[in-house]
Amino acid sequence: MDSIEKKDMLKDLTLNGSSLSSLCAKLDMSEYEILGLVRELKKENVNILARKKDDDFYLINFGEKENKNSDVVSFSTDDNNEFKFVVISDTRIGSKSQQLSILYDIYEKAKNMGYGNVIHCANITEGLYSEKHEYADSLFLSDSQLQVDYINKNYPKYDGIKTYFVTGNKDQKHLSKNNVNIGRRISNVRDDLIYLGPNTSTVMIDNVKMKIFNSNLSKTYTASYRPQQQIDSFRSEDKPDILLYGGLLQMEKFNYRNVECLTIPSVCATTDEMDKKRQSNTIGAWYVTVKTDEKGNLKSVKAMDSVYCVTDKDDYKNKKFSSNVKSASVVNSINDTDIEFVNRIYKYIKNGMPAELFMDKFHCNRSELSGILELFSIYDKDVSIELKNGIEVFNKPLSKNITKVSKLNPDDLIHTQLCVVSDTHFGNIHQQLHFLNEVYEEAYKRGIDTVLHCGDLVDGNYTNRPEQPRQQFLHGFDEQIAYVVDMYPRVKGITTKFILGSHDETHYKNDQATAGIWIPRCREDMIYLGQDFANLSINKIKITMDHPGGGSSKAMSYQPQKRIELLEPGYKPNILLLGHYHKSYAFVYRNVRGVLVGSCCDTTQFQQKQGLSNVVGAYFLDIYTDKQGRVQYFIPEEIICKKENIWDEAGKDRNKVRRLVIK
Repeated sequence: MDSIEKKDMLKDLTLNGSSLSSLCAKLDMSEYEILGLVRELKKENVNILARKKDDDFYLINFGEKENKNSDVVSFSTDDNNEFKFVVISDTRIGSKSQQLSILYDIYEKAKNMGYGNVIHCANITEGLYSEKHEYADSLFLSDSQLQVDYINKNYPKYDGIKTYFVTGNKDQKHLSKNNVNIGRRISNVRDDLIYLGPNTSTVMIDNVKMKIFNSNLSKTYTASYRPQQQIDSFRSEDKPDILLYGGLLQMEKFNYRNVECLTIPSVCATTDEMDKKRQSNTIGAWYVTVKTDEKGNLKSVKAMDSVYCVTDKDDYKNKKFSSNVKSASVVNSINDTDIEFVNRIYKYIKNGMPAELFMDKFHCNRSELSGILELFSIYDKDVSIELKNGIEVFNKPLSKNITKVSKLNPDDLIHTQLCVVSDTHFGNIHQQLHFLNEVYEEAYKRGIDTVLHCGDLVDGNYTNRPEQPRQQFLHGFDEQIAYVVDMYPRVKGITTKFILGSHDETHYKNDQATAGIWIPRCREDMIYLGQDFANLSINKIKITMDHPGGGSSKAMSYQPQKRIELLEPGYKPNILLLGHYHKSYAFVYRNVRGVLVGSCCDTTQFQQKQGLSNVVGAYFLDIYTDKQGRVQYFIPEEIICKKENIWDEAGKDRNKVRRLVIK
C-alpha cells in the first residue's frame, strides 16, 4: 500500500472519529507514521484534529477546508495598455440543464478573437441534492467525484486559455454534504482551471482593482437591486474599480458610484429550481477589454455581450465534446458507474441487438444485465429489452440529430454603429452643450452616420412650475427652437433622428407649437420620428425609442423592466432606448437589449428638490447582426461626463461654448 492509498484510508477511517491505537492496527503503521500522514493531509487542506482522550489520541476528520482568499491574482496589460478576458458564470455542471455546447462555443470564440483568460463567477457545478430532495431528479451526476471527473474530461481546454474561478453556493454543497472542496479538487487535476476561493476574489490589472463576487442572496424582481446594494455596502477604501457580479443569472452593464459593474449571465438552461422560483435566466457571456492609462489606472471598460436564446434540453446526454483534455483510462468493470463506462456500453448497444450477444461480450448474467439497464435509467438513457420473433433484443430509440451551436465571429457579421443621446434640455442654465459637441466629434471620428436622440431637446415651459423660468436662459418656443436650429451640432455625414419628450411637449400643450415640425424645416440633417415614441429599422435591426413619463426609482432597472414587459411577444424590438430618467444603464431582459440613456444636462433645481440622481452621458453602440437582423453581439459603450468636466458655473456653457460645425 503506497502513501496515497494510506492517506485515503486514513481520511475515511477518521470521518466519524477513531483512536490512534486502532488506526495503527488497521493500517499497520506506528503512531509517528500515522501523525506524519496527518501532517501531510493538513498541508493538503484536510482538517484532521487530534485530541487527547484518556491514554490515547482521538483523531477526527472534519473534511476539506476552504481557502481564505488571502491571495490577490495580478495581471498586466499588453503593449496597448489593454487586458482582454471573457466572463461567465453558473455553468452548473452535473445538472440536466447544463449547456456544454454553448460553453464550448464561448471558448471557441474566445480563442478565435484572442482572449487568453476566462473568469468564471461561481457555480461551476450544480452541487448535490439528497435522494429525497425535490430537485434530486434534476441531476445526472449525483456524486461529488463524478462531477469532478466529468469536468476533468469534458470542460473546455484550449492552448493559451486559462480559467480562473470562484465557487458559489451550489458548489459549496459538496463541502457541507461530503466534506469535499470541489474547487480545490478541480484545480488539482486541471492546471488550466485555477481556483480563487469561495464566493469572492480580488484581481489586479495593473493598478485597477477588480472584484469577483458571487451572490448568495435571493434574486429579486428588480434586476439592478442586488448589484447596486452591493456597491452601496462598500466602504470607500474597499470599493473596487470593476465589479463582476455572478449568481444572478442576468446581464447588465452600468457605472454606479464610480464602479464599473457587470452582472454575469449563466451558461445553463432554466433548471427546475429556477422554474419553480420563477427566476428569469439570461444565457451568455461578456467579452471584456479593460484599458488603462500610462500610470496603470482605469481608463475604460469595453464589454461585448453574446446572448444565446435557444437551449437544448438533451445537451447533457447527446452532445460529443472534444478538446485536448486527455481521457482517463477505459473502464473494464460493469460494476463501475463512471459516466465514461456508461457512455461506452451505451454506444456499443445497437437497436435490435440480441441481449445474449451483449451478455457474452461483457461476461455478465441476466441479473447483472438488469442492473445495467437500471444504470442507464439513472443516467437518463432510454434502453429497454423487448421480445421480437422469440428473441430478446434491445430497444434503443434513435438519437436526435441536434444542430451544433454556432455563433459567427464579429468579423463575419454586419457591423452597425450608432450614437445615442437624450435630454439635452436646451435653454436650461445647466445644459451641457459642450459635452454634446464632444460626443458628436467622437461619432465623426468613428465614422458613425446616425445619432438617435431620445427626447427633451429643449427645457420647455411648465406652467405648473413657477420656479422654472429662473432656471432658464431661453424662454418660450421661439427662443428654444431657434437655439436648437442654430446651436445643435451640425456634422458632415451625420443624420440625427429624434423623438420629442415631455418637456418638448409643453410647447404644444401651451400654444399648440410642435418642435418636431419646425426643426426639420430648418435643419435637413435632423429627422423627426414622433412624440414620445418611435419604431425604426436600421440594417434590419428593430429599434424602439421611448421617452416615458412618470417618476424615477433608485433601482435603475425597474422602469425599463416595466416598459419591456408591456411589449407583446413576437413584436418586441431588438433594442429599446429609453430617455427621460437621466440614468446610464444597459441590460438584457426578455431577449431585448434595454438601454437607459443619460442626459446632456446637469442636475436641475427640480431634480435636486425631488432627490433624483442625474448622469451626464451618452452611448456608442456597436451591433453585430446576421443577414436576418438578429443581434449576435452587442457592445453598449457608455460615455460618462465626469464631475470635474461638468460646467456647473452659471452661464458658462451658454456663454463660452461655440457651435460645432464640421463640413
